[in-house]
Amino acid sequence: MNEPVAGVALAVVIVGLALSTFATRTSFLLAGRRFRLNHRIEVALRYAPVCTLSAIVAPAVLHSGTEFDFSPANPRLIGVLGAALWLCWSRNIVGCLASGMAAYSVARLVLG
Repeated sequence: MNEPVAGVALAVVIVGLALSTFATRTSFLLAGRRFRLNHRIEVALRYAPVCTLSAIVAPAVLHSGTEFDFSPANPRLIGVLGAALWLCWSRNIVGCLASGMAAYSVARLVLG
């Protein structure tokens, strides 16, 4: 029942996903001038990438093994806080990445 997809079935899956992706993305490009979204929807859609990234990053930062770890001894949480503080202070994304990794690395070394 849980056998891997291979051969022709794999090709069909790949082509089907490629076509569905192509159709959904080009539909907005083709209908873009004729179809206008409500202003409130356009404003809300501006936050979609941030929400998606948060939904991916938050569990990776907070989930440790079998449970969530909100403690100050969580090095990933310390790294995220360091990156957030840098970004709020300077608005420099490269510095944000560097400070977050530095805070994470130091926290791992100190906390074990």
